[in-house]
Amino acid sequence: MQVQAAPFGQPGWLTMLDRVPESPIPMLGVAQFYARDIPEIPFPEGTDLLQVLWCPNEHDLEDTGLAPAPLLVWRRVTDVADVLAEPPMRDHTTPDGGTETPVADLSHEDYLPRPCVLHLERVTEYPDPEELPGHVQTALNAWEDSSEHSYQYLLSIAPGCKIGGWESWHVTDMYELPCDVCGTETEPLLKLASSEWDGGSESRWRPLEERHLEWGTPECEETLEPTTLQLGRHAALTIFLCPRSAEHGYRLTIQ
Repeated sequence: MQVQAAPFGQPGWLTMLDRVPESPIPMLGVAQFYARDIPEIPFPEGTDLLQVLWCPNEHDLEDTGLAPAPLLVWRRVTDVADVLAEPPMRDHTTPDGGTETPVADLSHEDYLPRPCVLHLERVTEYPDPEELPGHVQTALNAWEDSSEHSYQYLLSIAPGCKIGGWESWHVTDMYELPCDVCGTETEPLLKLASSEWDGGSESRWRPLEERHLEWGTPECEETLEPTTLQLGRHAALTIFLCPRSAEHGYRLTIQ
């Protein structure tokens, strides 16, 4: 059962919406990556294709609370024989929804990504300030005071959707994310973000070829939020993997 905030001025905080359909909803394709394009991904032996799926409804997950439930599928490209012309979730039959119910009627709208093409670009970023030794943090604070620059925005975490890199601990304090199988500290695999940059990071991370677009225009919005995903409070969901084995499962953060 889903809930939403009551309109301002009305009694109470929550009102009940329609029930989530009782029958299983197919997982939705979110992203796929090939080893030939991104060899840095720790593909399990014998695989060269990663497909990221999720259930586009809210699940009360142990790591994050309410969020879509991801599934990582590691495959071999040579095993993919028949490619579907249309996504399997275009329509879906359920006892509650009837025959060929549009996917949007069965899902959380914020978790339905707009199809888009990846334009890969490798960048260098540096750890979140909380991950740095104390003396380095002190030096950075002094540099920021004297230069009026921001380490977080100019040098540290690249915003937006990305593979690898560092996590940004700007919503919560940094905490450990050990592997549930072996206890090894997990590492970021994939970040899915609500936007590619913001007012603070724009000067450093907004692509040069998009800077002529004016704020508030449809063309700008399409580059700012290309996937139209809304995760958390306009935040980002990061999937962490165990460096010892990608088959140990994953951990999650929302920051």
